[in-house]
Amino acid sequence: MRTMKKMASLLSVCVFLLCCFAVVASQGCDRLVAVGENFNVSSGYKPQPTENLKWKFNGNILFFKRSGKVIAGKPDDINNDGSLKLTNLKMNQAGRYTSEVFDINGKERATKTTNLCILDPVKKPTLNITCLASEVVFTCSHDPQPDGTKQYDTIHYKWFLNDYMISNETETSMKRKVAETKNLPVSCEVGNKVSSAKSDSLTHTCIEPVKKPEINGTCKDSEVIITCLAPQQPDNAQFKWLQDGEVIVNETEMSLTISSAESKNKNFSCEVYNQASSEKSVSFSHSCVGSTFLGLPVELFGVSIWVYIGGGAGEFQ
Repeated sequence: MRTMKKMASLLSVCVFLLCCFAVVASQGCDRLVAVGENFNVSSGYKPQPTENLKWKFNGNILFFKRSGKVIAGKPDDINNDGSLKLTNLKMNQAGRYTSEVFDINGKERATKTTNLCILDPVKKPTLNITCLASEVVFTCSHDPQPDGTKQYDTIHYKWFLNDYMISNETETSMKRKVAETKNLPVSCEVGNKVSSAKSDSLTHTCIEPVKKPEINGTCKDSEVIITCLAPQQPDNAQFKWLQDGEVIVNETEMSLTISSAESKNKNFSCEVYNQASSEKSVSFSHSCVGSTFLGLPVELFGVSIWVYIGGGAGEFQ
């Protein structure tokens, strides 16, 4: 019987504490302050020298001045306007601060409650870069930030391109085209309700992949002029010319001039490449006599062939 009474008493205490916590949590935040900062909690009323002032923290008396005499706390805990001084704030100082002012007869003159929320400040992030084909991924990396699980403690991320903000959201990473961000400094900012910190700026060194080329050819007199059609390629793209699968020219020239007689019935193709990738055109062979042609690849029964367009002499296989 005695054991049951003790358990009931303990249960009552737990319920009371949970109810108190729920009340505090449901009140929201009147003010948000970062850990380590100083803050003055306003009483909303400047007490007269003859009036009594009491400050409570979660119901417990922090300061009490009556008839000009400090009964609890220290005189320098209070500013001249009656506000409460809080210095080098810690997490355990978050809660309800209540000021009460009474006249010399004990009549209430003013009362005010402030629910103070205290947050950890964010830390300076580091920008990491990952190259993915034609895209680059920027990631805002950092030591553990405040958890951001409370409604008032949401972590936000801002993204800057050439010091101009281009994104303001909760994503920790940003994806952009390699060409779009070439030679432009990128940085990110982490922030919450009480602080923010920005990373150093970085410029990526990702290489944009090349695109598959096509071939345009012209028969002129006793020569064949072959051009590697490769529009909108990266600036660092280079070209190779192949005959029967073997490299015959390896340079940055986009066209190749060869003897029509010497190159008759041989297979030619061009390859565009850089450090990121390489792409090769389909191959073709010719028997030019002096006409202009355009070779176009066509799929026939699963095999790529070149179709001749234009008049005059010249055949393509």
